[in-house]
Amino acid sequence: MYQSQTRLGNMLRQWLFLTWFILNPIAVHSSESEQSVKYDACLRLAETNPIKGYKKGLEWYAANGGVAARHCMAVSILFGGDNLNGASRLEVLERDIPKEKTVLRSQILAQAGQALLMEGLVDRSSQLLTKAIHLNPENPELYLDRATIRIERFEYIQALKDLDQAIVLDPTFGDAYLYRAYVKRDSKDIAGALTDINRVLELLPGLPIAVLERGFLKELIGDENGARKDWEIIIKQAPKSEESKAARIKIISLDEKRSRDRTEKSVNISNGSASEK
Repeated sequence: MYQSQTRLGNMLRQWLFLTWFILNPIAVHSSESEQSVKYDACLRLAETNPIKGYKKGLEWYAANGGVAARHCMAVSILFGGDNLNGASRLEVLERDIPKEKTVLRSQILAQAGQALLMEGLVDRSSQLLTKAIHLNPENPELYLDRATIRIERFEYIQALKDLDQAIVLDPTFGDAYLYRAYVKRDSKDIAGALTDINRVLELLPGLPIAVLERGFLKELIGDENGARKDWEIIIKQAPKSEESKAARIKIISLDEKRSRDRTEKSVNISNGSASEK
């Protein structure tokens, strides 16, 4: 429901390029520009061809590539699908980074935590994300990541606290409002969920997953016509998306329900007329 693994897989890519700006300074002494180019190229290769990315990182590390090269190697392993090995390397890397580099260490731990979550190691993932938050408590992404874990555990009160904090830190953080809407919906706070989902659509107009969710919420409050309109919007604007598939299923279900209701009403009228005779 919450698409946590999909989100975390996508988040890995985002973290890579956030980390890029932090790793560059410690990977460089004499030729910052050259090292930056190497790091960027290595990460891009890691995503498109993990085997070649790992080899490039290894060669770079042998040529004094340092932390940046080791990070590229770990990332290559993650993109290659070996989340446990990649996470282990990231944890070792974090321990080798100078203590005062708290923001960088938090980014590395977050990546490791995301990889472990994709392997179903929820407890260990939560521990790493909590440590990452302690190192960098001003990063709203970290609270959202930990919230996804708490949602998986049905720890809705704690998840809401994390999501609230993410929004306090960044009032324009659309993903945080989206996940908070999910939690509020499952906590039966439909009005609160609608408020959050409408905020998502203010920040990210037309976002298919948010329009789909708004349709779900409208259906829950009895606004079937409004729900149908939202689902039709998705089908029109993103016809090949997963959200469009879900919207089609919901419309079919809604039509079947209406057909049953009409049939039941017709039967009741017929029975009433027969009774009067």
